[in-house]
Amino acid sequence: MITGKKSIPQKQELKLSDAFYEKDDSKLELVVKVKNCSDYMNLPVFNNCDILREYCRFIEIVEQTYSRHFPKRSIRRAIEIARDEGILSEYLDRKSREVINMLCAKYDYKMDIAVKQEEARAEGIVEGQQKKAVEDAERAIKLGLTVEQVAAITSLPEDKILELKEMIEN
Repeated sequence: MITGKKSIPQKQELKLSDAFYEKDDSKLELVVKVKNCSDYMNLPVFNNCDILREYCRFIEIVEQTYSRHFPKRSIRRAIEIARDEGILSEYLDRKSREVINMLCAKYDYKMDIAVKQEEARAEGIVEGQQKKAVEDAERAIKLGLTVEQVAAITSLPEDKILELKEMIEN
């Protein structure tokens, strides 16, 4: 899918070989069918694919809110609007930083790796914190503290503490 202000046909085919100055007579040719997403409501896929429909709507929001003077701020705003509308919300929750970097044209392979490492580190920290909270809750339960006291200490929900208490007692 291609989006943007450039006028292109509704449908077209692009060949990889057209990107090279010298043509050879290779037997293998990559042909990509391109559909213009700027008028996405006329695309058959619009009615059949929720993700592409949401993507097209997201790009529309980005184009409406984009400011050349404040690109990151305007893209963050587009992400907020999209989340409020329920558009790509799960993806944008996980990958908003990556989306901002890509749309600001500062995205490259090293950035991709760095973002993925940061996401993995953050996920590991959260998992570690949850594991520690469960361990602390188990110790507190064994010491005879009430469910409310354990919840206050660990920030775990009371139903989780009750599950832990039941497992310990059995």
